[in-house]
Amino acid sequence: MSESTVTLLNNPYGQASFDSFRLKNRAFADKSLMIKYLDDDSMSEYPVLLRPRRFGKSTFVQMLKCYYDISYQNRYEELFSGTKIYEEGLPTHNSYHVIDFDFSRVNTDNYETLVDSFFSVLVLGIDDFKRRYPEFKFDYSQLNQKDSVTLFNYFTNAYLNHFNTKNLYVLIDEYDNFANEILSKDLDLFLSITGKNGLLKSFYAAIKASTIGTGCIAKTFITGVSSVSLDSLTSGFNIALNVTSFDIFNEYAGFTEDELNTLIPKLVDVEKLGVTTKEIISRMKPVYDGYCFSRRSDKTVYNSSMCLYYLTKVRQEQSFLNPEDYLDPACDQDGYKLEQIFSLTNKDIVDEIIDTYLHGDTFYVERLSENINLNQANEYDQDQVLSILYYLGYLTIDKEDASTEGLSLKIPNRYMSKLFGKCIINLKLTKDSAFISPTIDTNALLAAEDDISSFAASCTEFLSSIMTNQVLMHMNEIALNLALFAKLETMKGRNFIVNMQKSIQVNGEGEKFADLVITVNRGKVNECIYLIELKYLTKTEASDKNSENTIKKVIKDASEQVLEYKSAMDFKGKNVKAYAMIFAGPDCIYCKLQQ
Repeated sequence: MSESTVTLLNNPYGQASFDSFRLKNRAFADKSLMIKYLDDDSMSEYPVLLRPRRFGKSTFVQMLKCYYDISYQNRYEELFSGTKIYEEGLPTHNSYHVIDFDFSRVNTDNYETLVDSFFSVLVLGIDDFKRRYPEFKFDYSQLNQKDSVTLFNYFTNAYLNHFNTKNLYVLIDEYDNFANEILSKDLDLFLSITGKNGLLKSFYAAIKASTIGTGCIAKTFITGVSSVSLDSLTSGFNIALNVTSFDIFNEYAGFTEDELNTLIPKLVDVEKLGVTTKEIISRMKPVYDGYCFSRRSDKTVYNSSMCLYYLTKVRQEQSFLNPEDYLDPACDQDGYKLEQIFSLTNKDIVDEIIDTYLHGDTFYVERLSENINLNQANEYDQDQVLSILYYLGYLTIDKEDASTEGLSLKIPNRYMSKLFGKCIINLKLTKDSAFISPTIDTNALLAAEDDISSFAASCTEFLSSIMTNQVLMHMNEIALNLALFAKLETMKGRNFIVNMQKSIQVNGEGEKFADLVITVNRGKVNECIYLIELKYLTKTEASDKNSENTIKKVIKDASEQVLEYKSAMDFKGKNVKAYAMIFAGPDCIYCKLQQ
């Protein structure tokens, strides 16, 4: 089908302004039915919904604003006709005065900047409210520009004087964004703003004061990422309810597979690509999917920002791209955040978490921690740190391993698994002198030779030198792969690129994952790709009475796998050398070219 016969919608990547979606012909996933659940009489009027970064929370908040705010009444048909909530015909639409605050705008450079910036974010919300309601008069020019609590109190008082009704709906988006940024840089400042009489406690206490009794606030809706700052709400705003794990809200943010089935044909010309929507989804799934936020839910969700970024690239390149090569830079949660979390956690707990990751095991918590108060403890306990990893998206609920006695958590997808690996490298390897000193000999690779025995020997020497490291005390295949990848990464300036667990497409077999892919001399006449399948045996396994048969089987499996990977469409027309490398402990006992 030619491009001229397909009318595609605009990709909403990076856009949160719901009211502009139809004006600018943008595709969107219809999350409007969630309003029905928020309006239910049994639902708290002060819900808190937490989700990882870049999941579409801000778009959801802006949809609520368009739905509830009186000033959007004339646009109700334009914005909501055809949506699921429109079909419900609820009477609550366009029946509140809405003020919204976006705390992702708060600057965290230092305390003074934070105070000024917090005040300015409130001003932005108030000015927006005044533009939508020009008859509402409120002059804050004479107020102390550092006193956000007084500003908010004066605003609510002016609202009551003008409208004389309890009809104000407060929306707070990314309530903890700046607090989490501070926590990753300055613990003392974080404790200051979340402690007694701190900025956050005082502000939410002011919201509560305007909610109870004769106050003007009818509803408050709060989104954020983690529960580390929730203590600031529960003591200052203890009427709020964390509804994060309610099954009805599992899909309020992110994309379900059904939603992607609808969105993808609107965003890319699948026929022109020569693939089906199902094939695109199947390749996106292991990288972006896997998030579950309620043990009772039967669906998982994809990171929506990741999906939209990838589909933008597919449309731009007009090619069926590998999702792992096009990861949304805005979602790149740097390893320092995990390192910071682990720095506030007992070392034994951190080592147990790392060991669980390396062995591909499930994480267990008695329950998710809702209120994690660093003002009352110097470090996280095990349930708290696992809960934080869940809220940030590093872990998610394993609905296949449900239990009434606890909660099973797992790493949701390959993207988050690699971030875990990156953190382990930074924490446990790159700062170790035994890791830094040895050099892996890549000369044979750079010369595109078939005999890479010198490379194998130097891998043995390197691994032997770091066997006492915590990561390798219980070495397995993942730890082996991670250690070699980490070392090669530190040397990649030597004209080669290394990938670990690289996603490839094998004809007739679908997606496979190659352990190590080392590309040397990229773009040159002598460019060569070394495709390496790693297998690991313990020294006991390699030396027992059945070792000969065991080793032969492992070699056979590795050889078959790497040759299968070599046939992948990713390597079509390229000079690829496929190797099976077998390790017994740190020793490479087999390394041969497979043909």
